[in-house]
Amino acid sequence: MSEGSNAGGRGRDPRTAERRERRVDDGLAELDQWLRDQVAQGLARAERAPYRLWDDASRRLVDASAGPLAAQVKALAAVPRRAGWPDRLLAEYALLRLLVRAHQHRGALPPRLREIVRARVGFTVPHDDVLARGERVRDTWCVIGSRDSTLDQLTTRRVWLRGATSGRSALVLSFAARGRPLDASLTVGTGVDAVLAFYPDDLRALVAKRAERAAPRTAPSGTSVRGMLDEYAAALADDPWLDRWPAALAAVRPARDERGDLHVLDGAGDALPVRTGDPWPLLAVSGGGPVTLSGEWTPEGLHPLALWHPEEGVVLL
Repeated sequence: MSEGSNAGGRGRDPRTAERRERRVDDGLAELDQWLRDQVAQGLARAERAPYRLWDDASRRLVDASAGPLAAQVKALAAVPRRAGWPDRLLAEYALLRLLVRAHQHRGALPPRLREIVRARVGFTVPHDDVLARGERVRDTWCVIGSRDSTLDQLTTRRVWLRGATSGRSALVLSFAARGRPLDASLTVGTGVDAVLAFYPDDLRALVAKRAERAAPRTAPSGTSVRGMLDEYAAALADDPWLDRWPAALAAVRPARDERGDLHVLDGAGDALPVRTGDPWPLLAVSGGGPVTLSGEWTPEGLHPLALWHPEEGVVLL
């Protein structure tokens, strides 16, 4: 299933687009009131609240044609089951309210931020528009990681790429109904000589043109911990709702802190917490030595995806 087909009302009957705009506006106004109610009633109730609390709010957003927001609200049901959940839940509520307010005042936003807000709400840019008008970047793109996630009956594949020359990060999404095959044309550890067309959010992209010849298999040009965090901070300044960032770290090694929690440490002594259900592949393959490591950086920590070892090559984690 291709990304971004016929969204945002472009090329449709203006009356249809106007009706959808009103549905979304009404849905976001209702979400705004729901968010205020959750804070006013106190976060403590969320720990014992039934799943229905978030599911009902999510369903109303689906009815309002705000699918991406519906998915975010539905995912909040898992937050009270994590350590330190009150701070995290309040932060998620605040980000949702920020998005609601940004959409309500979208006319005053800079054009690029307005496009980001509309996409976050559910007005995605059509596939053909991205190919026709999106920024194009040609490079040898190293496929640094891939992760699948399933919500309801839809599976999403996130494939992360990093440009060998530009150093730019890119995200290619594909979708399929549960149990159906996903696009497997981008293999972790390979290099792809291609032109990518970027969406307005400056991270998501489509493969616009791909060379027939395969690029050599090489490790990505990783950064230090500080370099990755600087990249993430710059991206977050443009898009406050960014929930994950592709990390490609060079010469890092696994290490335990005084509490026994797993981190990766670079040559400057900077460290990142690692979040994984099975740390042993990372520990075993690296042998405690430096490797190039890719992963998804989130507010919870680094979720490793792959590593490159001088002798073993690329290993999926």
